[in-house]
Amino acid sequence: MSTYYVSQNGNDAHDGLSPEKAFLTIQKVRETLQGGDTVLLRCGDTFFGQLKIPSGPSPEQPTCVGSYGEGKKPELSQYKIALPDAWEKVSDKVYKLDLTDTAKFTGNVTEINTNVGFIKVSNKIYPHKRFTLEDLGAEWDFYNDDRYVYVYTEKNPSELSDDIRFACQIGCLPFTNNMKVENIVFRGTGAHGINGVANSALIYNCEFHEIGGSQLHGFPTPNTRYGNGVECWANSANITVDHCKFSGIYDVAITMQGRPVKTSWTNMHFTNNIMWNNQHCFEIWSAGDVPDTGFVDCHFENNLCIESGYGWSYAVRPDKTASTHLLLYGIGCPLCDITVTGNTFVNARNMTVFKAGGVCQMPKGYKIFGNTIICPEGQALAWKDKTSDEEFDAYIKKLEEDNTVYRHTVFTL
Repeated sequence: MSTYYVSQNGNDAHDGLSPEKAFLTIQKVRETLQGGDTVLLRCGDTFFGQLKIPSGPSPEQPTCVGSYGEGKKPELSQYKIALPDAWEKVSDKVYKLDLTDTAKFTGNVTEINTNVGFIKVSNKIYPHKRFTLEDLGAEWDFYNDDRYVYVYTEKNPSELSDDIRFACQIGCLPFTNNMKVENIVFRGTGAHGINGVANSALIYNCEFHEIGGSQLHGFPTPNTRYGNGVECWANSANITVDHCKFSGIYDVAITMQGRPVKTSWTNMHFTNNIMWNNQHCFEIWSAGDVPDTGFVDCHFENNLCIESGYGWSYAVRPDKTASTHLLLYGIGCPLCDITVTGNTFVNARNMTVFKAGGVCQMPKGYKIFGNTIICPEGQALAWKDKTSDEEFDAYIKKLEEDNTVYRHTVFTL
């Protein structure tokens, strides 16, 4: 098994086997890495491109991603950064940039993709994606086709900022079996941070920021947008996400979801994480008809969840009802053994728990106890929907008995 080093001062002609002979690019890592190898990114550096790693030979011999050196965690970014002379004027207040021409931008020039999730201008996110060119009408509105991104600005965008970044539909790192990822910052994608199916994965002390917003093509509801921090798709098992940080996620910091479910999500642990200003913190949904499948031995414990629903994506969501810490959509599989305990939930925008269909359909195995809930006075703890008054009142009473609830009239972080 080999250990490879990557640095902004490296060279892809090197062998990568020492800090002095480090590689330069993520693309070279993808070409070189084999199952069970380790890749270390230099602290303080930013690397552009999607990282794909092969499965490790076994849980005891995972393929590893980590860091070396001193300073801030290394960053894996998918941003495409406009060059000053890249803009073409289309009409009054509309300019375009060719996202298929790598002479027009820096950043991630390896993966070509034009499905923009959001624009970041001088460190401020602009989320207003429009779905026809004619709908552009406010400053930094944007639209993309299969080649160009179009923006609405009072003057040439390069006159307004020298730092214009596009988060496109390029995930940072797909899951694979037998993997370990530590001390990495994932940033600037219109898709997901880490996602897919895996058996045996550890994500430790990583960060996930500014993620999501791309259009989910093929979804039944037109113009649906998406993007999660860590998405564990159907048939994943033995995954731990521990001591990580999540902010600015379009949808959910951590989610277990998918179809069709053939085997259960088993031995899943999401612990000691900090999540703030995401639309949601923890989500589940499942679909499948295989007996004795679903969620088994899954834990969301000792996390700090702050101000869900107050992130950048709230303004552009067509349905703003579910602005919540805990999110449950359709639960089609029979098993739902999930423990939610030891967490602190602070100031969700609308409610602490959202279950599609209301709390009358809350799975009995989804256990919420021993948490601290801080919320505004008068805010419902859960989504009532069509639940009867009696059922809803009984569920709220149980939440209050099983957890510590503090209500406030004025709350300042």
